[in-house]
Amino acid sequence: AKSGGLKLLQVTDNGHGIKKDDLGIAVERFTTSKLQCYEDLTSINTFGFRGEALASISHVAHLSITTMTAGSPCAYKAHYSDSCL
Repeated sequence: AKSGGLKLLQVTDNGHGIKKDDLGIAVERFTTSKLQCYEDLTSINTFGFRGEALASISHVAHLSITTMTAGSPCAYKAHYSDSCL
């Protein structure tokens, strides 16, 4: 963080990355990567960061997400302003 988070707030996640096709919805409220099918609802152990935090941050700040998934040929970077890609 720089200047108490007013200039920069950097978050690093050691997860599996966000798929390129999901970058358009990554900052929408209630977005999660923990559910692939209905049955996954019975096995959620953590809430993760994406669900609300990225949505909230994208409403009040310029947000950049750099992500890469396993098997992806490269990383992708998305920029959001006022919660829009």
